[in-house]
Amino acid sequence: MNSDSGRVLQTTSVSLRLVDHILELDGASLAELVERSDLARSTVHSHLATLAEHGYVVSEDNRYHLGAKFCHLGDYVRRRKTYHRIGEETVARLASETSMDADFAVEEHGRVVSLYGDLDFAHSTRFLIDGSPFHVHTTASGKAIIAEYDDARVRSIVDRWGLPAATDRSITSEEALFEELERVRDRGFAESDGEAIEGLWAVGIPVASPRGGVLGSLNLSGPSYAVDEEKRAAQVELLERAVESFERGVRELYRSPSTGDGSLDATDGSEE
Repeated sequence: MNSDSGRVLQTTSVSLRLVDHILELDGASLAELVERSDLARSTVHSHLATLAEHGYVVSEDNRYHLGAKFCHLGDYVRRRKTYHRIGEETVARLASETSMDADFAVEEHGRVVSLYGDLDFAHSTRFLIDGSPFHVHTTASGKAIIAEYDDARVRSIVDRWGLPAATDRSITSEEALFEELERVRDRGFAESDGEAIEGLWAVGIPVASPRGGVLGSLNLSGPSYAVDEEKRAAQVELLERAVESFERGVRELYRSPSTGDGSLDATDGSEE
């Protein structure tokens, strides 16, 4: 896996690792963080003091916890998307039509992050540290999105992150990945059956941007044992209708109010 190690600031990396340790331990004392990070006590204390100064951690009863500022940051990230209202409404409507979990995910820096939706498996600290964001090759959402990319862009993601196996069903070779992406393009949807999380089935369909490219992927997921061919077909049909509604809403959102002719407003640079 390639990395931009020459551009990475170690001090920042240490602070972010401490944030992960606090999350993993569900709050931690200074001594616990010193032991977990294998750094000098004074170094850990300085990083924590800096994080606290900026509102990212708080100290309660001699234990450090993540600050409420992260709540505002998460809300900002979701709501800064031009299409956030459409995305939230589409996911909520889709969730009401199925017993499965619904979400909308995007690709950033070669990884997949769920923006809208309430995924049952996403509430554990272990998921927040190791599972989010996911690798694109293990998830239905990731495969749905990168199937819309050209081969060079896909290879750049693989070069950066590799193809690590999350389970024994994960794709681990570039040849197998490109074969899978071709199947996704032919079918119009992507599946993951125990490839990211054992026992979890998911299906994803890309949501196209009216400016070209792809906004992200609309997805359904649930236990593999509950999915047979009839259930699979029904979920794909639900998802197809929801994607059509999502794309129609975004087209209307980007329609120029001055002309009303369906052209895009060039002042809106959002393509995310």
